[in-house]
Amino acid sequence: MKNSGAMKMYLAFAILLAIAEIVLLAFGKANLPISGLILFVMFYAIAFCVQNTDKLKGLSFTFQIFAFVSFTLYFPEIFTNWGFNTNSLIVPSIQVIMFGMGTKLSFADFAKELSKPLKVIVATVMCYTLMPLIALLIIKVYHFPPEVAAGIILLGVGPAGAASNVMTYLAKGNLALSMTVTTLTTLIAPIATPFLMKIFAGQLIEVDAIGMMISILNMLFIPVFAGIIINKILYGNLTWTKKDMNIGIMAIISFLVGFVLLFIPLPAILKSLKTGLILIAWAITIVSITVIVIRRTNGPANWMDIVLPKLSLGAIMLYIIIVAAHNKATLISIGPALFIATIVHNLLGFISGYSLSKAFGFSEADARAITMEVGTKNAGLAVGLAYDVLKSTAAALAPLIFGTWMNISASSLATFWGQREPRVKEPRMKQAKI
Repeated sequence: MKNSGAMKMYLAFAILLAIAEIVLLAFGKANLPISGLILFVMFYAIAFCVQNTDKLKGLSFTFQIFAFVSFTLYFPEIFTNWGFNTNSLIVPSIQVIMFGMGTKLSFADFAKELSKPLKVIVATVMCYTLMPLIALLIIKVYHFPPEVAAGIILLGVGPAGAASNVMTYLAKGNLALSMTVTTLTTLIAPIATPFLMKIFAGQLIEVDAIGMMISILNMLFIPVFAGIIINKILYGNLTWTKKDMNIGIMAIISFLVGFVLLFIPLPAILKSLKTGLILIAWAITIVSITVIVIRRTNGPANWMDIVLPKLSLGAIMLYIIIVAAHNKATLISIGPALFIATIVHNLLGFISGYSLSKAFGFSEADARAITMEVGTKNAGLAVGLAYDVLKSTAAALAPLIFGTWMNISASSLATFWGQREPRVKEPRMKQAKI
């Protein structure tokens, strides 16, 4: 425990605020603006409290999300119009997150693990079948409005989330397998996600499969590919990247590419790619210039590791509060039922992923990795697709709640497993190359 004194102080403050909120609720005054402020401060106090612990510090950001969502539901007008419709910030927010993920990847990472295909293929198939089937079961039990139900399916047919890699590491699972499955499910998402969405949700909402494919390319592939380029610049051993002049030339070229794209009309079907290409071109420019400045001023070599996590967390927070602000009425009316459905969706994903992994005879470490891959989805992508393709922020509600909840459930499971070394035994599938 880092600072028990500070933790106790924040905890005591949070308890007092919780009591105040209960009093307001008891007297029927929970709808007053002061209630929103109390919830905001209370959740932030809890966030600071867990931040001072070793085992729970990973939940600090989750409680910050609770704080801002509570505040947003009481004051939605602050986040719906900033001189423009704030919905337009959802896709760029997702691109920032994906760009940050790309800076941690290299082409060598992909090739290495794909040399052991069986586990990767089985896990990928499980990711794209188990959660969609569970989603169908859930919407049969809960009679949500069509757009909300479509959002539950959209989450299920999406790729695994990058958070699964962190959780697998904490759970002492097979991290290499986890990263490979995340990568492969992401690579095939432009084909798999629109196809499955058309099959499972075509009766609930109009699904533009081609538009969804282009949107996935825009939100995933373009920023991740740009991140990989930056990875090469920062961490590669390429000779030409060691010269500032070469980096400067690249900065100029990428800036001009983005500038020229502003004036190039693209076909309607490719129009959504334009913003992504411009943003990424200029992101490469900014990073390249920063690299030169850091070198000249002897700044920290790990500056990207300092900046990008904070930027990604900010982007996550931004799209969450925007979706919440634009869907206050829907969240209040069906929020509790949707939250329960989301928990069920996530937990059944974990249970089915682990059970099938063991049934296939995979090792404990492999089973833990696959469990995280199946149950931890790319909720951010689903939020972006709901807005960009389905044109429905109501469809973004399930991914929004899921993205918050899975941080709690996955980190709790990872903590449980992390205290227990995985049993080592020979898998039953001895004859296969796994």
